[in-house]
Amino acid sequence: MSDVVLTPKQRQSCLIALIASLAVMSITTGMTWPLLAEVLRNQGVDESLIGLNAAAQFVGIFIVSMVATRVIPWLGFFRATLAGMILVFVTILLLPAFRDLYVWFPLRLILGTGNALLFLTGETWINRILADDVRGRWIGIYSTVGMAGWALGPIIGGSLDGDGWMPFLVAALCIVPATLLLLPTRSIDLDARAGHTTEASSATMWRTLLIAPTVLLSSAMFGIVDGGLMSFGHIYAMELLGDQHRDVAYAVIWVTLVGAIFWQIPIGRLADRLNRGWMLVFCVAVIVAACSLLPLTIHGGLAPWYSLEGLALWATLVVWGGAMGGTFTVGMTLLGERFTGTALIAANAVFTMLFGIGGLAGPFVVGSAMSAWGPEAFPATLVIAVTAYGLFAAYRQATRGRRAITGSL
Repeated sequence: MSDVVLTPKQRQSCLIALIASLAVMSITTGMTWPLLAEVLRNQGVDESLIGLNAAAQFVGIFIVSMVATRVIPWLGFFRATLAGMILVFVTILLLPAFRDLYVWFPLRLILGTGNALLFLTGETWINRILADDVRGRWIGIYSTVGMAGWALGPIIGGSLDGDGWMPFLVAALCIVPATLLLLPTRSIDLDARAGHTTEASSATMWRTLLIAPTVLLSSAMFGIVDGGLMSFGHIYAMELLGDQHRDVAYAVIWVTLVGAIFWQIPIGRLADRLNRGWMLVFCVAVIVAACSLLPLTIHGGLAPWYSLEGLALWATLVVWGGAMGGTFTVGMTLLGERFTGTALIAANAVFTMLFGIGGLAGPFVVGSAMSAWGPEAFPATLVIAVTAYGLFAAYRQATRGRRAITGSL
């Protein structure tokens, strides 16, 4: 059961506000990663520096995660979410005004801070108001909206001129209705300080990592794959297919994320019925298979979508996206299952912090590898990272029963 008592109308208002705030975070993130990478590439910036610049966004996520167990209880869920909205809105409008690699480092750090407030507060809030028997399906809906935003972001960036203001204005305008939907929840703000202590804040974060390392590290793996895909998926495609196929290159990103949209509700419903730990392992195995197939199918982007070659590429990307989103959906469901109260805030803080670390590592490592070994390093790097996590997750899941008997972690 949920540890929060709300009327059906209050619960509905909270869910609408949370879904809208996730849409803001995902649209702005989905737009900035590929669009800013392309702008920098057109300026002649090396891939390793592009990856480092993208990683700055995750520094903000990391910082917020480190102080989340103090900041969220202090601000409350409503004010923390509102602060995130304001930071994202202002930064999105400043990015096109200062088109310089080194100015974008602090701006993207601030953007990451705002997005982290939305992401972390939303994750914690939605898990607190949901009962466990319906947690998977609602988080599936929540994740579907997030994946839709991540898909819409590259579509905005790919269809509008990154050298102008229009994509940034469109992204900023998306924040306005989300803020209006948030306002009704100010009178029903959850008491995030209930049961909160300084000792819990400083120690519980790290204790949760020992309790549920497989679940929490899935967020780091997701960050690596998501950050690498969003920052370099289109650049990988343009280097192999040619810059004249920019629309196809951006489609590599958004088709992957569109695939995630349609898979999350079924995955969430399955997570309420099947073993969630093995579901997580299965999703990871599918990501490895799809990444491995990408070099064999990428040239299908030059063929009509309905041809055998075209269908092979787009089907690979759709399956990749579904599995990638599935790790997020199942991971969040497992967090809500295993943690409550202050421990849930701490667990979500670690979950988001590890996503930030993965997002820091993903663009930087992928960009550096592509600089050193060419475009084929893009899928190869992701396969190595995901396989390493998958082996760990499979081992932990296979030995879970034995650890329960012996009392070991």
